[in-house]
Amino acid sequence: MEYLVAGLLLAAALTALNLLLTVAAVRRWRAHATAPPDGGHHGHDHGHGHGGGEPELGIAPGDRMPAFTATAADGTTVTAADLAGRPALLAFLSLECPGCDDSVPGFAEHARRVRDAGGLVLATVVGVDAAGSDLAAQLAGVADHVVPEFLDAPLGTAFGVRLYPGFAHYGPDGVATATSVGLDRLNAALAPSTP
Repeated sequence: MEYLVAGLLLAAALTALNLLLTVAAVRRWRAHATAPPDGGHHGHDHGHGHGGGEPELGIAPGDRMPAFTATAADGTTVTAADLAGRPALLAFLSLECPGCDDSVPGFAEHARRVRDAGGLVLATVVGVDAAGSDLAAQLAGVADHVVPEFLDAPLGTAFGVRLYPGFAHYGPDGVATATSVGLDRLNAALAPSTP
């Protein structure tokens, strides 16, 4: 009987050690897989970059908004039809992306301008606990709809997003007018005109 108990304890200890090592390996793998080559943006580019230029979001100006249905944090259903007929600003953010938190103030300024022009703002937050995250809470006052997504990111996938933080501005016709990984290109494209 003593050998049985000792064997069970040993098996439990080895199982726990295996679990810890697996979690550590997965975290390290995910950090490595999402580490950008230039250190600026998280995600992966699948080799479709500009060949050393700025990274591509996966959405390009001129692309039509794809059909989608998503559930916002408040339980409302959001579709592409809800965004049609008015300007729309979309943000694709991840809990694994340190630059995503830093982009919220700049995104909030763009969101204010889009909303003042009668447009809508949608933000996605990807992560295991996206709905309860600080990032989602920050975006609640900025975006009309905050969509928390698990790691498979179905909304980001529908749009073809490959990198975070990603932003896209669509005109009332549902065609992208500006896209950006980080806010740099979005700032240049949507800068307020000076008289």
